[in-house]
Amino acid sequence: MSAHLAIPIFAIVLLVYEETASANDSSFGDANGSITLKYQPNISMDKESLYISEAEVRVDYVFTNTSDQDLIVPVAFPMPPMYFGSADHCSIENFTLKVNGVVQPTEHRLVAQLEDKTDISEQLKQLGWGLDEVAYFSEYAELPEGKQPLPVHWVDKDNQVRFTLTDYFVWQQEFPAGKSVAISHTYTPSISTGVPFAADSIIETYAESACLDDSAKKGIKKRNLVVKDEDEDREIGVAWSHLSYILVTANNWQGAIKDFKLTIKKSQATDLMSLCFEGNLKKTDPLTFEFQQNNFIPTQDLSILFIRKPEFE
Repeated sequence: MSAHLAIPIFAIVLLVYEETASANDSSFGDANGSITLKYQPNISMDKESLYISEAEVRVDYVFTNTSDQDLIVPVAFPMPPMYFGSADHCSIENFTLKVNGVVQPTEHRLVAQLEDKTDISEQLKQLGWGLDEVAYFSEYAELPEGKQPLPVHWVDKDNQVRFTLTDYFVWQQEFPAGKSVAISHTYTPSISTGVPFAADSIIETYAESACLDDSAKKGIKKRNLVVKDEDEDREIGVAWSHLSYILVTANNWQGAIKDFKLTIKKSQATDLMSLCFEGNLKKTDPLTFEFQQNNFIPTQDLSILFIRKPEFE
């Protein structure tokens, strides 16, 4: 049964792309420049403690190499794909990786894939196109100055790109035979947000992905701001933000997560929060909700919607 939380954010629906944040670590393998996540049958995830708020994401893991051989595994932290369209965003920042408490360097990669999953990262790079150029092209449907045109099958009839971009932080990780390794990372999450939207529009957009039930829909409408403007009612809408977290990549490790804990924290007690989650999130204080389970197998990624009444002068 999906669990819905209705407990109550922000908000320039004008700009270029929507990027939401975060993911579980997963081993990966390079294939013609793309990153392909791979199953690791000899490494178990003994513990995962995941903390999510709009200001910070923290994840603490304990992995154990259950084999009798030392393993060196390339590991990737994948971000959700960027879909270019009508939402402002803030990018992930301050990504820090620690292994057994010691800060470790990571390599940052940007991977482009067409709708059929064909990897075009190298071709895009050779054309001199990066994230900024793709964002500009998606907003204005104009060729960025000094750039070569994209192949015709990479764009649709409206000059919108037919590919996604995905950020990865990657590194080589040693797992000694029969021993455990503590891996943690923290970062400021990327948030999809925009100017206040009418409550009905937010409900229509996120009804399915955030599991908005009748209670949540009423809560959103309650926070919908309408003001008097020259003897007419003008709808300002609700402030909102949306955060995604890729959770199911935890299944690329051996067996279930032996000890899993999820903590989600709101910014204000009056915020409304909604997400789909197959578990019982318990309220531990006015801002905080927690879930803990042994032998946890995630079946869906997290898609969290925050709503509040906008400030208005």
